[in-house]
Amino acid sequence: MPPRRLCVSPSPPPRRLHGTPSPPPPSLPKKPKCHAGAHLARTLECVRMLLDKLLQHDDGWVFAKPVDPLSLGLRDYYSDISDPMDLGTVSRRLEGGRYTNLHSFARDVRLTFRNAMAYNDKGDDVYESAAELSAIFESGWTSIQQVLPSPPSIMERRMRLKDELPRLSMELQRKAVVVMKDIGACLQEVNGKVEVDFDKADEATLDKLEWLVVLGSMKQEVGVLDSQTGSCDA
Repeated sequence: MPPRRLCVSPSPPPRRLHGTPSPPPPSLPKKPKCHAGAHLARTLECVRMLLDKLLQHDDGWVFAKPVDPLSLGLRDYYSDISDPMDLGTVSRRLEGGRYTNLHSFARDVRLTFRNAMAYNDKGDDVYESAAELSAIFESGWTSIQQVLPSPPSIMERRMRLKDELPRLSMELQRKAVVVMKDIGACLQEVNGKVEVDFDKADEATLDKLEWLVVLGSMKQEVGVLDSQTGSCDA
């Protein structure tokens, strides 16, 4: 059976009104890379401190691990909560470089508390704890968000992935196919090529696909370093 590749139909070029030329893009001053790196490091440190504040809260332990429906006797948990999340998972993703932008980090933190408040009734201990920690997060996130660039739109992320995913290795492309199949976005497979519908990809799915792109870049960098080391040894 031939390996499967992602097949993305090219999008038509955007239409322009005749006689209405687009204005040239504004020229923005470029910041030195060292300043950008230092700024990112400071922002990441603020993010880590905010996450630690949540985890070290008296009720933080409630959200530090994935919900275990079996041991807690929550038989309907996965029926009500389709996308589970917890702060421990958020922490591991942050330290592992899983977030391609910090807005995705914020989305997962909010998902943690939103799930807790959706499954539990208002007035329950877990609901009230989630509401309190959510307020703490939003208060701390406000100042962090002010220094972050605006997040790309879902459309921009989809368009970028349409271009980047077909360039990945076959192994990573197969993983991308699995991600898209999970949301019912694989349309058909012809001659080993899988046509996918990116319009069905929500933000959580885009996060997973973007992580595959990051993995691809990391593997390429490792390959370059290995080749350079080999040539030096020779």
